[in-house]
Amino acid sequence: MPEGATIVVAELVMLDGYHTLPTCLLRISTTNRKRFNLDALQRLAENVKEVGILQPILVRPVQPTQEAPQPFEIVAGERRFRSSILAELPEVPVIVRHLTDLQAAEIQLLENIQREDPHPLEEAEGYQLLMQNHGYDADQLAERVKKSRAYIYGRLKLCALSLDAREVFLDGDIPASTALLIARIPVPSLQKKALQEILKPQYGSEPLSYRAAAAHIAARYTLDLIDAPFDIKDGKLLAAAGNCVKCPKRTGNQLEVFSDAKSVDVCTDPDCFAEKKAAHYQRIVVVANKRGIPVLEGQEANTISQSAWCRDGEFVTANTHLSTFDRVTPSTGMSGYINELIEANALPAPAAYLKHSDGEVKPAYKRTDVQAALEKQGLCETQAAREVRLAEEAADPSKAAQLTKHQIAEQQRLKEWEVKREKARMMTAERVVLYRKLRAQISAKGASLEMLRELAKLLVRDDNYPDLPHDLIGDLYCFKLDENSVCAFIDKADGPTVHVLIMDLLLGEALSVDQYSVDDDPAPIHYALSALVTQEGVSASLGEVVAESIDVSELETADDVGAVVAAHIEHLADVARHIIDRAPHHLRNVEAAANELGYVYGQGGWKRQAADIDDAPQAEAPAVDATTSQQPEATARPTLGVKNRPAADLPQGGPAVTIKKNRGAALEAETAWPFPVGA
Repeated sequence: MPEGATIVVAELVMLDGYHTLPTCLLRISTTNRKRFNLDALQRLAENVKEVGILQPILVRPVQPTQEAPQPFEIVAGERRFRSSILAELPEVPVIVRHLTDLQAAEIQLLENIQREDPHPLEEAEGYQLLMQNHGYDADQLAERVKKSRAYIYGRLKLCALSLDAREVFLDGDIPASTALLIARIPVPSLQKKALQEILKPQYGSEPLSYRAAAAHIAARYTLDLIDAPFDIKDGKLLAAAGNCVKCPKRTGNQLEVFSDAKSVDVCTDPDCFAEKKAAHYQRIVVVANKRGIPVLEGQEANTISQSAWCRDGEFVTANTHLSTFDRVTPSTGMSGYINELIEANALPAPAAYLKHSDGEVKPAYKRTDVQAALEKQGLCETQAAREVRLAEEAADPSKAAQLTKHQIAEQQRLKEWEVKREKARMMTAERVVLYRKLRAQISAKGASLEMLRELAKLLVRDDNYPDLPHDLIGDLYCFKLDENSVCAFIDKADGPTVHVLIMDLLLGEALSVDQYSVDDDPAPIHYALSALVTQEGVSASLGEVVAESIDVSELETADDVGAVVAAHIEHLADVARHIIDRAPHHLRNVEAAANELGYVYGQGGWKRQAADIDDAPQAEAPAVDATTSQQPEATARPTLGVKNRPAADLPQGGPAVTIKKNRGAALEAETAWPFPVGA
């Protein structure tokens, strides 16, 4: 309300029709749209400021309250109202109508959305409001908006989106089709997980397309109830979930929403499915314990599962193949599995249950009991029946059973399988014999260079072993680090070099440490590295460690070199040697930086030069060990990252240096620059 203004609205409230009202008398509807494009509003405000509002805003009289004292509520035209506020218009043209809540809601949804496409989620919330508050059903809404029932149900399903998914959808990061896929997941936590997987897929940087997202959700977040190990009609298995057949999370119970589902028996709640499966297995264990049937776990269960496919195995499972049994009837073609050939009520009582690491519990049967059941079903013959049949076929070959093409193909496949199994058994035996002899020969004579080369190439080619470390000690390799180049180098390498490469392949991962594992217990590979350096008497001085931590590749200018030398002046000898070894072109920069700090290289290494010889700073400097650079306790200094210069960038045979005498100090000729560099 403008200051000092008095506006009487009693007569306006009573009259329908066209009026001009102050903007301060209008309130925004709580049931209207919530999100507006700010750029579009600003453009509209600029136009309103020039020509005004050409189409009146539809309002209705409402009862003022303490929270909302305005006597008029906007029914349609909120964008125009917001633009007039931005344009600082004191009053706006309106059309006043006396409308009920239902009439206002219908106008907002059924007229407003047809004039300008709303966001699908706001449209869905409008439909939901009409159904909940005003008694509409899906058919009535479909008739009013001229849409199909499937369209209405699809929009309404968007209201099931979790808060996280709603925000992403409203921000335009996913289309409505993908949002509907997520909304059909009934568990909010799974919606959030699926949304993250769609926005940031494991392979690729772009969000998944609709088709890819649909395939991903179908594979990860839906389950076929036909394959459920439990009875989907059992409502007592998980009382809170009830019967799967009547569950609203079953696709068959929401055909309008899941019109694209491949089956009506698909569960869209993997968590509930997993809980029912766990309850089913737990029930089996409880019943087995009551009946005294053993429940086997671990290695014992694995052994029985593996032996179920062997003809001499004592136990079989429901997925044991028919071909592993005796005297299979020829007409069967030896095809099929036990659970496909024998009805559940015709199977013998389980002799044990096998509980696997994933919680799955499966029955195991005595092979002899299943053999008897197969004979009773006519799938296998008794010994007497087999002898009679063979005798009759020998007397009259025409009585032999005629196999189908499928049965003949199955028999051929089984014969080929038996041939391969026998071949595999012989190949295994041959390898065992050869390896035993190889071990004996090595024990007597030791490994030859050729053998070490083959072992090294095996480590290079085997994906179970890491590659040669290229980041930390890559400068030590004079060859490319691809598989073929490394193997070609190994074929020509001598014994010590091959030994070193094998050690690099085995221990290379033990070198790198990140901040997340600083406090972790050492891994076996770290213990091995520690044991080797202790056994060989290898140690590292503080100066060497500090120098190795300097990333020489980041030293581009003389100022960069000077800053690093100054930061680590107490380890000058090691730092200088490290920089010149990795980047020989910085030799003069290192010398200049050291001279500027008051140090010269003379007989015995680096020394502090006299104050009257050079213009070096007069501040007291730490003493520097000429050979190891070891110092008393020094303050910690920041170091650069570890990233060595590739060996290929280094000049062969060492750096070519032009020696220039330092005029500030007399150096012995034999100790003049450059001092020796590393290998």
